[in-house]
Amino acid sequence: MSNKRLIIRLIQQDLKHCQLLYGLNRVGLDGDEKHQLQLFDIVYDLMKVPQSIEFDWGATYHHYMKQGLLLEIGSTDTHLKPLAELCYKHLRMLVNCEQKQVKFE
Repeated sequence: MSNKRLIIRLIQQDLKHCQLLYGLNRVGLDGDEKHQLQLFDIVYDLMKVPQSIEFDWGATYHHYMKQGLLLEIGSTDTHLKPLAELCYKHLRMLVNCEQKQVKFE
C-alpha cells in the first residue's frame, strides 16, 4: 500500500470513528475523552507536516472530521472515502505549498 493510500485509509477510519463518538454522545454516553485512537497524530507524522503550518493543517483536518458528522452513519466506511480523499488533497496542498515557500526563502 502506498503512503498516500495508507493516509487516505487512516483519514477514512478517523471519519468513521468521529461519527461513532458523535453517535455515543447523542445518546448520552461520553465517548470523546475515553476512546481516542490518535489517528490524527499518525496522519500528521506520515505527512511530515512542517511545524510552521501545524495550526492550519490541524484546523483543516478537524474541519473535515466535522463534515463527516453531516453524513449518514453507515455500517461501513466506504461512503466516507470521497471525503477522506478530499481531506488528503487539501492537507497535501498545505504541506506542498509550505515546502515550496521554504525553498524560495
